[in-house]
Amino acid sequence: MDCSVVITTYNRARLLAETLHCLESQQVPGGLRWEVVVIDNNSRDETREVVRRFGKSSSQTVQYAFEPRQGQSFARNLGIEMADGDVILFTDDDILPSPDWVPRMLSTIATGDLDGAGGRVLPRWEAEVPRWLSSRRDLWTWLALAEGDEACMLEYPVRVTRRIVGASMAFRREVFEEFGRFPTTLGHRGVRLYGGEEVEFVNRLLLNKKRIGYDPSIVVNHRIRADRLRKSFFLRRLFDHACGQAQFLTPEGGATILGVELWRYRQLLESVGRTAVHTALRRPDAFSRQLDLVHAAGSIWGTLRWRSRRHLGARE
Repeated sequence: MDCSVVITTYNRARLLAETLHCLESQQVPGGLRWEVVVIDNNSRDETREVVRRFGKSSSQTVQYAFEPRQGQSFARNLGIEMADGDVILFTDDDILPSPDWVPRMLSTIATGDLDGAGGRVLPRWEAEVPRWLSSRRDLWTWLALAEGDEACMLEYPVRVTRRIVGASMAFRREVFEEFGRFPTTLGHRGVRLYGGEEVEFVNRLLLNKKRIGYDPSIVVNHRIRADRLRKSFFLRRLFDHACGQAQFLTPEGGATILGVELWRYRQLLESVGRTAVHTALRRPDAFSRQLDLVHAAGSIWGTLRWRSRRHLGARE
């Protein structure tokens, strides 16, 4: 195979069907050999049947596998193991790739002599965007969008303004053979939106002098559901992200409670006070204060979790 398209999915059979339809409509050059690999990450809906029907009607080679370990990284890693392509493309079950997505991704990697590449991820809003969100473009990062209109090479460490995201990325097979796969302690796990696995993997490659590019001519649309246009989504997203990233924090010394430095607790209490005041007074920055609070709380919760796990591992 010239390339494999790996899709991870969890309880989104209806959305997955539309993603598969977009892949069936790809306008690829004659002679290009490619396949679709769907990894069902413990779904309880009709995902298996959707893939079966697609495989029966599609002219493409279609592989399906069930990954019972909950977590997008587990699913992607199984997809890498199953994929037969020299280049492995990744997308998600709520993504609508443009008709030229596959050939443009391959062309970008080939012509730029790249080890990996990604493209634009534009929003397909499924509900009206509230005013508070339309005026906070900095929050759109948490919706896994990539909207830069200039091609560039990624640099270590990956920055928000110069990155690729899992909805539209591809790597040569050999980078996985040489540098491993996605970290399973990161990434989304069911309703827990830890994320961060793509950034960790890309940073790992960049540290080893691999070439990864961003090409805005590679376009997909990300379906943004109504439930992701609420403040509660962003509060939960930041809490989960901080919890996942806490595993990389190193102890700074000094007094601790349950393995967490005292200054972190003080910082949290101060944040609680500020947030309560600004929220009660309905100040314009109240939501920003709330975001800071859940980030601090997530960092402490994650530190408790990860350091406790390391301690138990050390005892065993």
